[in-house]
Amino acid sequence: MPRNIDVSLFKRMQAIRRKLHRQPELAYQEYKTAEVICQELKRLGIDHQRDIGGTGVRAVLGRNNGPCVALRADMDALPVSEETGLSFVSTNPGVMHACGHDGHVAMLLGAAEILKKTRLDGQVVLLFQPAEESGNGAVAMIEAGSLKDVSMIFSGHLDTHYPVGTLSVDQGLICSYTDPFTLTVHGQGGHAAKPHEAIDAVVIASSLVMNMQTLVSRYINPAHAAVVTVGHFTAGTVHNVIAQQAVLEGTIRSGHPDTREQIIKGLRRLIRGIAEMSNARIELVLHDGLPAVINDETTTMVAQKAAVVVVGSERVVSQEFPSLGGEDFAFYQQQIPGTMIRFGAAKENGAGPAHSGTFDFDENALSYGANWLARVAGLGIEYLRHSGKESGRSCL
Repeated sequence: MPRNIDVSLFKRMQAIRRKLHRQPELAYQEYKTAEVICQELKRLGIDHQRDIGGTGVRAVLGRNNGPCVALRADMDALPVSEETGLSFVSTNPGVMHACGHDGHVAMLLGAAEILKKTRLDGQVVLLFQPAEESGNGAVAMIEAGSLKDVSMIFSGHLDTHYPVGTLSVDQGLICSYTDPFTLTVHGQGGHAAKPHEAIDAVVIASSLVMNMQTLVSRYINPAHAAVVTVGHFTAGTVHNVIAQQAVLEGTIRSGHPDTREQIIKGLRRLIRGIAEMSNARIELVLHDGLPAVINDETTTMVAQKAAVVVVGSERVVSQEFPSLGGEDFAFYQQQIPGTMIRFGAAKENGAGPAHSGTFDFDENALSYGANWLARVAGLGIEYLRHSGKESGRSCL
């Protein structure tokens, strides 16, 4: 267990995590989650507001009129059926904390307790954000004024690819650009025995799925990270009717804006070609996605320093390659400098991957995460004071 975390605090964080795990809530439905957060903030005597950006909670502690640093935790769960067999398994059918956001909330509340006992020469804003998984809750929090007078922001994500007690800290690109899309194939229905009288949407959509794989493998520099995935395919009604319509839903992930543009242009070319060849009409809708998470140089320096204090330099690691996962923390970074790190959380006996029904993490990671969040907030304030970049205004 890291320094400055006592057993009683760990037990509280563990209890909070397990309570939230039992009652997971989807994007913008985190009412019970917000209630748990507010109860704990009230117990600690920390000023807070709820219903920020929908179901979010914003809390402030520390000294007025000093430099202001924000810490963010996401709250929402996923539409996944739990298969872990844990004693605190989800009681909400078809919904699960399959990405560790229950742990993120517990960590930030743990950090709040540490900071409450710390003399701060500035202020710390705690952001408990809804709808990270879907709905871009970060944007809603920003539009609600959550970053008012904040000069830096930090966050972290549990990651079971790293052992407990390690912290992954990197400058630059951390998570990719994400572009969700929907493809609708409009064909002509007909009898299964007479395909020449129809335009088979299933065959056309299947061709799209297979040919989309070449957008990365044959048109993108192999040294550049990218992937195109179709996650949902619906078509047809019965076995003996040729489907008139098929719908594909997927995502484009890319680590560079030029790569992103190349894939999207290539997808449009592919659609035009298959549509003409098959005499179908194919409609592409690109939905609002996420910008890349790019860690700022200065805030990463602060994050690195905090990580060394918490786990020692030998336990601070690099993720080596940018993740193709998406994160709406990027929207905060478009407003102010910010850094996101990863908290090592691998279980000794293993667990399923994130976003799966068997996902779990080692709860000892809660202690390291809470300690890092508290440390990075204090060091961020210290940096702002000594650099002369403090706003001199209240974050309230």
